[in-house]
Amino acid sequence: MNRVTYRAMNCDVELFDCGPNPGARLARCGRWLHAFEARFSRFLSTSEVTRLNQRAGESTRISPLLLRLLCLSLELAHRSDGLFDPTILNSLEEVGYDRSFEDIEQPRPGENHLAGSTTWRDAHVDRAARNVRLPPLAGIDLGGIAKGWAVDRLVDYLGPDCLVNAGGDLYAAGAPDDAESWLVGLQDPFDEARDIMTLAVRDRGIATSSRLKRRWMYDGQAANHLIDPRTRASSASDAVQVTAIAASASLAEYHAKVALLLGVSAGLDYLDGEAGVEGVIVAESGLVLSSAGLDGFRVDPAWRPGMAV
Repeated sequence: MNRVTYRAMNCDVELFDCGPNPGARLARCGRWLHAFEARFSRFLSTSEVTRLNQRAGESTRISPLLLRLLCLSLELAHRSDGLFDPTILNSLEEVGYDRSFEDIEQPRPGENHLAGSTTWRDAHVDRAARNVRLPPLAGIDLGGIAKGWAVDRLVDYLGPDCLVNAGGDLYAAGAPDDAESWLVGLQDPFDEARDIMTLAVRDRGIATSSRLKRRWMYDGQAANHLIDPRTRASSASDAVQVTAIAASASLAEYHAKVALLLGVSAGLDYLDGEAGVEGVIVAESGLVLSSAGLDGFRVDPAWRPGMAV
């Protein structure tokens, strides 16, 4: 098995390739990953996403790849009745997340103060013409889906036995040498030095959303990067971390965010109600709860639902 790590999308992206002669594949994946970030990061002034946001209020022709990502995001917004919303950029900037997280030291307030005035329903997309019209002063943030989508595309290229891990959002394809599945540890949100459990996964995506990871102080209040579209403010959910297992990394990323925003009780019901989806929720109290089918993945015999971390 060969492993390489690239820095992109504000995280370390690990690629594990169990196929023969992986060198060229891994190098090409690195080039694709950096090109993907250059095109779709909202923090880069030259990216296509930035150019689209700068033309809010106008009809803008976009690339086939951005159209694909944007349409997927809008479809998930519809599916979640807006609980997942790619048009929350103004709200993110209003709470100080107006630059890459590693650069946030003294957040400055947003300038437009229009958070909450538009939603995903106000974005108009002409798929045939590849034209998009965002409402004036609105903005698209693909951070809720782009990382998982990139993971899925890298796996498509690497082959049947590989794993791509982008800061904890990953897809495990096949299995490593002499094993039946990949083993993935779920980090304790209150103690990064330990895991709360280990999962055995094969041909599944896993993603984790946490409101404890990316936090900062803003106007004397704690803020985090998970915006609740219902309030247009940082999430105050009683769930501090949700990990979802789904058919792809991008869908796992989506389900984890929705379940976290819903909170412990409604989030657990949500995970149980989604076909092919399992998950783990860590509550503010430290209790760890799991969906009904998680036992099919868990390899920790001493763990049981409701244990505290």
